[in-house]
Amino acid sequence: MMLKKREPLTFVNLALALANDYSRLFVIDAENDSYVEYSPDGEEKELVAVAGGDDFFTDVRRDVRAQVWEEDQEYFLNAFKKEAVVSALNDGMSFSLTYRLNFNGVPRYFYLKTIRATDRSIVIGVQDVDEQKRRELKAEEASRTYSEIAGSLASLFEVIYHIDIATGHYTEYSSSESYAKLGLQVGGEDFFTKARQDINLVIHPDDRELVIGQLDRDVLLKQLRNKGSVQITYRQILDDRIQYVELLAFFKQGDTESLVIGVRNVDAQTRREKSMEQQTQTFSNMAMALALQYEVIYHVDLNTNEYSEYSASDKYARLDIGTVGKDFFADTVVNMKKDIYPADLPMMLDAMKKENLLKSIAGSGKVFLNYRLMIDGEPQYVSLYAVQPNNDKDHLILAVANVDAAKKMELEYRSAVDMANRDALTAVKNKRAYAQAEMELDEKITNDEITDFAIVICDINGLKNVNDTKGHNAGDEFIKSGCKDICDVFEHSPVFRIGGDEFAVIVKDRDFADRERLMEEFLKIQEQHRRTGLVTIACGISEFDKDKDIRVQDVFERADSLMYHNKKEFKSKNA
Repeated sequence: MMLKKREPLTFVNLALALANDYSRLFVIDAENDSYVEYSPDGEEKELVAVAGGDDFFTDVRRDVRAQVWEEDQEYFLNAFKKEAVVSALNDGMSFSLTYRLNFNGVPRYFYLKTIRATDRSIVIGVQDVDEQKRRELKAEEASRTYSEIAGSLASLFEVIYHIDIATGHYTEYSSSESYAKLGLQVGGEDFFTKARQDINLVIHPDDRELVIGQLDRDVLLKQLRNKGSVQITYRQILDDRIQYVELLAFFKQGDTESLVIGVRNVDAQTRREKSMEQQTQTFSNMAMALALQYEVIYHVDLNTNEYSEYSASDKYARLDIGTVGKDFFADTVVNMKKDIYPADLPMMLDAMKKENLLKSIAGSGKVFLNYRLMIDGEPQYVSLYAVQPNNDKDHLILAVANVDAAKKMELEYRSAVDMANRDALTAVKNKRAYAQAEMELDEKITNDEITDFAIVICDINGLKNVNDTKGHNAGDEFIKSGCKDICDVFEHSPVFRIGGDEFAVIVKDRDFADRERLMEEFLKIQEQHRRTGLVTIACGISEFDKDKDIRVQDVFERADSLMYHNKKEFKSKNA
C-alpha cells in the first residue's frame, strides 16, 4: 500500500508519549478518514510510518475477518463503528476496546484506545495486554471460585473466619443471627487474642480450658501440620441456651499462610449421639451379662482377695456350690499349674499376677486373655475376660468362655490362607502373597509408619536352556536349587516366587542391618557356582528411601534394574 504524504504533525509530543505504551499508532484524518500507521522503533521509540490508506474504518472492517479472533469478530464489528468512535470523541471522551487478535491460531489480547489529537486528527493506539489480561482473568476466576466455596460453606457453618497466620488479621463471615447477637467483631487484627477473650464470654465454663488449649496459635498450627485439619466439639451459650457446636480448622488450599475456621451448630446431632451412646452402653452391659455363655464366672474382692465362683460345668468348677474361696490369686496359681497347657503357662502366670492384671485393666478398662486348658486330656482354647465394674473399684469380675471350636476354625482358615499364598514347587511365598505384602507396606508408607527395608530381585540364569535340553522336571529341580540358595542366605526375610525363574526378597530387621554382608556372601556363592557349573542367580538390591519413594514399586524397579545389569555382567563373563 502506497503511503500518502501528510502535513507535518502538530501533536508530535503526544504521539511520542503514546509510543512508549502502544505497539501500533494510527493517525487518521478526521475529515476524509485517510490514515497512516506508525510503529515505535528503537530504544528512543522513534515513530516510523509502516502503512497507510484512504479509508481507515473501511479497511478495519475488511481486515477483521483475517486478524481478529473468531469469537470476538462480531463483538469488535458492533463496537468499533465510526459513528460510535466519533460520538465519544465529540463528547470529550476517549473510545477504548479490548479484544483478541489471531496469532498463528492462538488468541492474544490487545487494547485499543482512541483520542482526538487535533480538530483534524484522531490518534488510535493499539497495545499488547495479553499477559496483564490473562493475570486479571485468572485472578477473577480464583476470586469467583473462592466466593463460591465461601457461599457453600456459609450454608453449613454459622460463622467462618479467614485468618492471616503471620499477622493474626482475620475476617469474619456470619450467616447466623444467633452469632451476630453475641457482639463478636466482623474482623480484627489479632484473631487468637480475640478468641481467648470471646471464649470466656460465650463458651460453657466446663469446656473453656479445652478450647483455650486447642486454639492456642502454636498448638493449633502444630496439629494442622501433623493432621491436616483440627476438629473440636464443645458447648457454647447461644440465645441463652447451652448448645453443642463444632469447630473445624484447616489451611486454605494451596496456602499454608492462611487459616480457615468454621463453626457450626451440631447440638441436635450431638445430643442424639450421646443418647445413643448411653443406650448402647446400657445394652452392651446387659448383652455382656446375658448373651455370652461363660463356662465359669468369678467375683473377686480386691481388698481381701476372697472370691465367689459361679459355674454350670463341673469341668471348670473349682469350688463347691455356695462356698467362697479365700485367696483368688493364690488359688489361681495352683490351678493354672495343674490345668493350663504347658506352652501357655508362663504367659498366664505373668498376666494373672494381681498387680499386672490390675495395671492392664487400668490401661484399657478390660482385659482379654486367650490360652489353652487341658480338658479331658486334650488342650482346648478358652478366653478369659476381666473387668472392674464402673461404680465398684473394690471388686473384679472374671469370666471364662470355651472358644475352642471358633479358634480351631480360625487356625484352619489361616492355614488355608497360608497354603493359598505358598508356591507349590518351592514352598516359599507366591506372587499373591507378594502383592499382599506390597499393599501392606504401601499403606505404612502412606501413613508414615514404615520402618527400614530393602528389596532383592533374583533371576535364575539359564532356566530356558535346562528346560529345552533336559526337560521340565530338570528345570523344576533347577528352580528349587536356586530358591534354596536364596533362602539360605536371607534366612530371616520372606522370599517370594513372583515368576517362573524370578524371586523377590523383602529384607527387614536383622537381615536389613546385615544386608551388605549378605549380598557379598550371595554374590560370592554365585561366582563359585559359575566356575563349577552349578545354578547361578542374577540379583540386585535397592533400599527404601523415604525422601523419594512413594510406593514399594519404586524400590522394586531399582532393584530389578540392578538385577538386569548383574545378568549382563554374568553373560559377558561366560561369553
